[in-house]
Amino acid sequence: MELIDDRILEALNSESWSTPHFLSFDIEIAASEEQIFERCEVLRRAGFVEREFDDHYEITKWGALYLDGQVSAKVRRPEPAPRPPEAVRPGWYAGFG
Repeated sequence: MELIDDRILEALNSESWSTPHFLSFDIEIAASEEQIFERCEVLRRAGFVEREFDDHYEITKWGALYLDGQVSAKVRRPEPAPRPPEAVRPGWYAGFG
């Protein structure tokens, strides 16, 4: 977890939902829209936020429990993002087929 993650969770906890665009205007976060989007995706893979629609994020019960100090970020690690199909080598490349 980074400081920006805490700020994003605090902002989402005080509102029902938000977007990276609106969060980028928050003086406490002080990050670009792209940085906030990337951190929101990491938080989503860890289960601390959910993405609704295209770019609307809201905090989950795990995110609220983290803010309350009842859940450690070390326990809820983000799942790695799957590789896109064009980045996966075919089986014959490694001699499997």
